[in-house]
Amino acid sequence: MGCFCVKFFGGKEMVEESETVETKQYSWDKRDRVNPEDYMVDGAISKTICRLPDSVKGQQFIIQNCKSCNIFVFDHMASVTIDDCTDCCIFLGPIKSSVFIRDCSNCRVMVACQQFRTRDCRHLEIFLCCMTQPIIESSTGMKFACFQYFYSQLEEQFQKSGLSLYNNNWSDIHDFTPVPDERNYCILPQDTQPDCFIPNQAEGLVMEDLSIEKNKSVIPCTLGKRRKQHDESCLVVFFSQEKTPSTGVRSFITKMAEGHGDCELIQSKEVNLQPAEAENILGTNIYNTFVTQGPVVGLEYNGDNICNICHNMTKGQQRIFVSHEATVAKKQIENFYNVAQMHLAI
Repeated sequence: MGCFCVKFFGGKEMVEESETVETKQYSWDKRDRVNPEDYMVDGAISKTICRLPDSVKGQQFIIQNCKSCNIFVFDHMASVTIDDCTDCCIFLGPIKSSVFIRDCSNCRVMVACQQFRTRDCRHLEIFLCCMTQPIIESSTGMKFACFQYFYSQLEEQFQKSGLSLYNNNWSDIHDFTPVPDERNYCILPQDTQPDCFIPNQAEGLVMEDLSIEKNKSVIPCTLGKRRKQHDESCLVVFFSQEKTPSTGVRSFITKMAEGHGDCELIQSKEVNLQPAEAENILGTNIYNTFVTQGPVVGLEYNGDNICNICHNMTKGQQRIFVSHEATVAKKQIENFYNVAQMHLAI
């Protein structure tokens, strides 16, 4: 409450009220206090630990000194470090920046991130979605496969993390410390099943819509650098409408898997193209207007008679380009992915 002071000026009485001075509030004073222990798993042994959607909300997360644990983080994060863990199965939702795994052995990890790196690790199986080239350093017995997972909040979490569903470089591994005449990593067989990434119902932690089925995965499962089974490949490009990537991409991938299971999705890329680049890649200028309306998604498919199959699958649909024949497609695929890599590296 203010106080009143009486002053006299020239015989006149003047009354003033002194104002109460409020402490200035800054934006960082209004933020919720963060307890670091809420975003850490430390020293757990033979436990199943689960963080549900909206429990991490983009914070940094730390996993360390764990043994024989199943750890599930069903949320998006800023970055993740995993240190000194053995015999663990770890699922991580989308990570905005990097995941760094150090001094770990005999673990299976499924993760989606902007950057991926390991150091001083042994015998890890990684089911990976990575926007950039994955890096291993002083690590041996590393095995990689494509990320394959679904739950209803996962796609939205990818959006919040700024990660594309179609820019996955999981098999393009760079080894900082190669050993002559040896190989520190390999690609897992296509039929490898990531069974441990579904929580045990007995723990009471299972979410009803979890799935590790390839055809349900939020990230398209690609062949990567495994050997192609056929000589013919095809480029299929989906153009945006009103700044939104075409919803037809997911539908097309699903129909191809269901109706033409012998055809393989080799790789995918989402990128913004200039009209001149699109014309050079596709050999026509009729799509130049489309590329100014948002990013394009390019898919490389491989299989017998694949160009005809893709044409039949997209017949009557607009804003889709399909290679006319395999001989031309080879050069189109090379040009598209060279340009995409150049843009994404900037």
